[in-house]
Order: sequence, then C-alpha cells, then structure tokens
Amino acid sequence: MTNLLVLDETKRHSELCRQVERILEQVAPLVCKTTELELPSVVNFRLITPEQWQADSEAELSGLVQRFRVKRPRWQGPAIRMVERVSMSQFRKAAPLLGGVLVMGATTVGPAEQSTTMLVPEALQHSGILSSPAYLAQLISHELTHHAQNLASSHREVWATKKPAAVLRAGTIKSLEEGHAYWADQEVTRLLFGESKDASNIPESATSDAYKQARKDKRITRMGSPRDIYKEGLNLVSPAVEAVGAATLNRVWTDLSLVPTRQEVKHPELWAARLDRLSPVGTRASRSVG
Repeated sequence: MTNLLVLDETKRHSELCRQVERILEQVAPLVCKTTELELPSVVNFRLITPEQWQADSEAELSGLVQRFRVKRPRWQGPAIRMVERVSMSQFRKAAPLLGGVLVMGATTVGPAEQSTTMLVPEALQHSGILSSPAYLAQLISHELTHHAQNLASSHREVWATKKPAAVLRAGTIKSLEEGHAYWADQEVTRLLFGESKDASNIPESATSDAYKQARKDKRITRMGSPRDIYKEGLNLVSPAVEAVGAATLNRVWTDLSLVPTRQEVKHPELWAARLDRLSPVGTRASRSVG
C-alpha cells in the first residue's frame, strides 16, 4: 500500500494542499493500472516557495553531477567540473523565472532515495494549471508516473552501472521518461474525464502576462531544445505500448539494452518493432490499458 503525503511548506495554500491530496487518491490506482508499474511505499508531494524550489533544484543538479563524477575516471574530473560550473551558472540565471513562473512540476530524489514532487503554487497559477482540476490531475498523474519509473530503475542507477550518463537523464533517456509519463497522464485523464486532458492546450487567456513574457525571455530560450521532448517522447512510447503492451515495455527500466537509440527516437516505429521482436511469447495480449 502506498502512503500519499502532501505537505504545504508555504503555510499559505491549505486548500490547494487538500485538492492535491484528493487528486492523488483518485489517480494513484489509475497510474498503476495504466503503466503496470508499482508506486513506492511513500509518495511525497511538496508545495513550496519559488525560493525553496530554486535551492532544492540546485542541490538536485549538484547531486546528479556528483553521482556522475564518481562513476567516471578521475582524469575526467576537471572537465566535469567545468561543465557543472557552466550548467549551474545557466540554471541560476533562469531559476527565478523557472521556479516562480514556468515550472509546473518537478520530481527529484528525496529522503531515503524516495522520489519527491515539488509544486510551486505561484507557478501553477501563472501557467494556468489551476484554471481547471483536469489540468492539475494531468500534472499529478505525470509526476506520479515519474515516481513509478524511479522506483523501477532505482533513479536510473540500474542503467548507470553500464552508462554513467544515465544518472543525468542524458541522450534519449529524457525522451523515454517524459514520453512515458505523458502517455500515462493522457490515459489516466481519459479514464477520469472520458477524454484526455492536455495542459499544452491551456488557453492563453488562462495564463498570466508574466508567464507569456517568461517563455520568450532569452534566459529561458537559451536553455531550451529545438525539439519538443514531451511530444517526441509520446510519439516514441505510444506505438511501443500498442505493439507490446505496458508490461513488456517496462523491461526497459531494468535493461539498458532496451533503451531507445537516437535513430529510434527519430523513427519510433523502429523501437516498437525491436521491442516486438524481443517480446516473450504471449505478452502482447496485455497491451490494453482499459
């Protein structure tokens, strides 16, 4: 049984805290049903200030680099430290806009290697997430799926034994994780509301002027990718689930050889076909999610 914990560290958003608690109780069993993954024994959600988000996110980034550094040869240390300084400088410049305005949710490593989701109420308001319970349900389902992924892959540690960069979500891993969570949140909201709900379709009228301006800010655009990682990932995962089912796809969380290649991310049908070829006989019938 999973213990769902929501803590309002701001001491100012008790109603939002209760709303997150109610949605978690609704969507947790649906996330498990959809993904066929288990949730950890404790799920932590925190409502925090933009300043706390910045401090905790910076600590998370530093911790990930440290995990990466200890897995690499010592002679690579200076180059890794240089990359860390550049990344940290770029993050610090953008952090006030990210944490206070743009970031809808972020799931990181918490106490005792548990996953913890950080939510900034101000950012949820700016982004329009709070304009509809359906958008908040999508966000919570998405982040809950990251909790399940992290439990299955030990926060990517099972991959990192052979590919140290996995702890940084490098290469195609980010597309895989975000695409899988996006696919799951679409399925969960379909089960809840009769149709999928997608925060990328939030009307501009529901977002603040600060949000619109922040998305165009050079500090943010310089950090962005020319690709849409979320839609790219959804296009990767959806045909794979259709081909082999969620349970068989879940082998990827413990088997580095099944992680999609760059070519397979560009051409999702190739990954679906490879998973299909490697699927144990009799598993394909489990692909329906309800």
